[in-house]
Amino acid sequence: MNDPTPSPAASADDRRNAIIEATVESFGKLGYYGTSLQRIATEVGLTKAGVLHYVGSKEGLLDLALTETYDQQTVDIMAAMVTEERPLIAEMWRKVVAVNAARPALVHMFSTLSAEALDPAHPAHDYFARREHDTVANALNINWRVPDGVNVEHLLQAGFSMMDGLQLRWLRSPGRDLAAMWTDCEDALMPLPLWEGYR
Repeated sequence: MNDPTPSPAASADDRRNAIIEATVESFGKLGYYGTSLQRIATEVGLTKAGVLHYVGSKEGLLDLALTETYDQQTVDIMAAMVTEERPLIAEMWRKVVAVNAARPALVHMFSTLSAEALDPAHPAHDYFARREHDTVANALNINWRVPDGVNVEHLLQAGFSMMDGLQLRWLRSPGRDLAAMWTDCEDALMPLPLWEGYR
C-alpha cells in the first residue's frame, strides 16, 4: 500500500523547516553576507522565488533564524517562570544552557551573526544592540528569589554576558559539556555561602 500523499499544510511546514535548517547551517559557517538566497534554494530543492515565498526577503530569512528560531525557546522559558512564585535565577540559566547544549548549530549561527553584526550597516545590528537590554528587561518581570542586597539587574547582565562568552569557548571545544562549564560560571556569579539555598 502506498504512503498517503502529505497534506499541503504538512508539505509547506516541511519546506519551511528545511529552509530554516539550511539557513542556520549557512549563516553559522558563512555569515549573513556569505549566504545567498540561491544557496539556500539549492540546498532545499526550491527556486529562489520559492524560498522568497516562505520568507519574503533575505532580511526575512535573518529574522526567522534569530527571532523565531533562536530566541523562541528562551522566551518560552521566561514566560513560564513569570507564573512561578519566587523562582531561582540559577534555574532559568540552567534551562537555557540545557536548550543551547542540544542545538550547537544554532548557537554557532548566533555567535557568527553576533560578531558580523558589529558593523552598524549589518541588518542584524539593531537586533543585537537591543537584545541584551530586552532579555534583561524581560527577566526583570520575574519575581526572583535572591539573597538580600543583590542587584538583580546587574547579576542578570553579567550572567547573560558570561553565557555568550562561554558558548564561544564551548564551540571551540567540541565534546565538552556545556552544563559542566556553566557550573563554574555559577560559582563565580552566585558564590557560596551567600547564595546557599538560592541556587
